[in-house]
Amino acid sequence: MARKLSDITRDLVLATNEYEIFNDDDIQVRIDELVVERSKKEDGIYFFYQDIDAEINLFSKQMEKANRYIKFLKRQQENLKKYTIDMYSNTGELPKHSALNPIKVSESSGSVDIIDESLIPTDYYKEKITTVLDKKKILADLKAGKEISGVKLKKKQYVRGIK
Repeated sequence: MARKLSDITRDLVLATNEYEIFNDDDIQVRIDELVVERSKKEDGIYFFYQDIDAEINLFSKQMEKANRYIKFLKRQQENLKKYTIDMYSNTGELPKHSALNPIKVSESSGSVDIIDESLIPTDYYKEKITTVLDKKKILADLKAGKEISGVKLKKKQYVRGIK
């Protein structure tokens, strides 16, 4: 049975720890075998990553296609509503009302339609003030060695060679 890379690495760490304690030749042989086994598995990481990336791209394209189709269906629904409103406006009649067709046309209570914003009196404007953290400035100051309470410089490892 094929073993996972994580299992091989765990066994290698344990064997290395045992070797440091017991300094036994059998344990060294086991370490060498585990290194070879891990090496064979590691050699495929990049290609496995590429396979996963290809699958992600495939499903992303399928999701985009599904989202386009959903938008199409929603436009169809809106077109049906518009058709019903247009027909009602032109004829004054709705399709026959039934349990399968419970359509009614109603008028909304109203909304604001801005024609020329420059003509609107200032009484109808409100001030909006927002305060946000300047993370770029904080980062620059932290990198420069400045101590800032409430934050710390976070560094993380990343893998190069794989996008």
